[in-house]
Amino acid sequence: MNPLCARCGKIVYPTEKVNCLDKYWHKSCFHCEICRMTLNMKTYKGYEKKPYCNAHYPKQSFTIVADTPENIRLKQQSELQSQVKYKENFEKSRKLGFSIVTDTPEMQRLKRTQEQISNVCNALRAAPSVKDMFSMMV
Repeated sequence: MNPLCARCGKIVYPTEKVNCLDKYWHKSCFHCEICRMTLNMKTYKGYEKKPYCNAHYPKQSFTIVADTPENIRLKQQSELQSQVKYKENFEKSRKLGFSIVTDTPEMQRLKRTQEQISNVCNALRAAPSVKDMFSMMV
């Protein structure tokens, strides 16, 4: 039985068969994935079992980035904005028993109000109750 073409899925007959990259192809279907240039056994380059021409073969090397002052600054900025840094600071402050909250004017107002309420409550607790005062009078 004749195999199917890896590109078009139709039957490949022996006269037009190209056996490459562990697949069978029609000669006209064996072309570059990017530019569709027809390839042969001498001009193709395979990557992940797909044919490419020399110009469009995927690059596998990493580019080198120089440590310029601008790149160093960007790296530091991204570290500062990183959630990892925030989480690390949160975990440290949690172990110490406090959380870091910025004092906005609204927060300062709330703190003063809470202190005033607390002072009133403490004063009421310290003062003798009306019932105690009434029992002293009688």
